[in-house]
Amino acid sequence: MAVARALYLRFMLQLFKFTGRLRRRAFFWRVPALYVLVFGCYGLPVLAEVKLNSTAAHWQIISQLAIATCFYLVLTQSVKRLHDIDLRGWWLALALLPVANLILGSGMQFVPGTPGPNRFGPDPRGKQAAIN
Repeated sequence: MAVARALYLRFMLQLFKFTGRLRRRAFFWRVPALYVLVFGCYGLPVLAEVKLNSTAAHWQIISQLAIATCFYLVLTQSVKRLHDIDLRGWWLALALLPVANLILGSGMQFVPGTPGPNRFGPDPRGKQAAIN
């Protein structure tokens, strides 16, 4: 049980860090899951009002904190995915431009990561690059 708990804590701490690399598959599942969580958080104040007959402002604050946390986690996962492609996290600023965000978003989904270690860490697949 202690080993499982240590692995879980390590995984959770790794989610909040901007360092390291992230494979396409993990990015593909983590980011949409976070978006689903954000949509659920939007409905939290309404759910509290309907089910608990509570219109207290603390439900809105809890919802806004959860949405901000999810936004932060999406940023960390996106930066890690860029690291896997061997790009710095600052490339994520392109997501603010109308057409560039589509190119960047599809690139993060479909471009394979750098094989072997790169300047941001070891290959998340655990494979070493072939030396020619």
